[in-house]
Amino acid sequence: MEGIIALMIPIVGIVAVFSMIIISNYFKHKERMMDHMSGDQIAELEQMSKIADILDQRVNVLERILDDEVPNWRGNDDKTI
Repeated sequence: MEGIIALMIPIVGIVAVFSMIIISNYFKHKERMMDHMSGDQIAELEQMSKIADILDQRVNVLERILDDEVPNWRGNDDKTI
């Protein structure tokens, strides 16, 4: 048992360092990609964000209507679908 633990400690350390390097590189890449976005891409991203916000508001309104009309709609397990 002690031999397995003695082997696991360096392996976990190496994997942790390797993971940190990969994660760091991933976020650096994402940051570089954001810096290289064109004005059209940024405008399109902002437009999609506005549409997502509008859809989120609509879903919230529909959920409130359902909460008023059918109080237990979230817990219903309808097997007919």
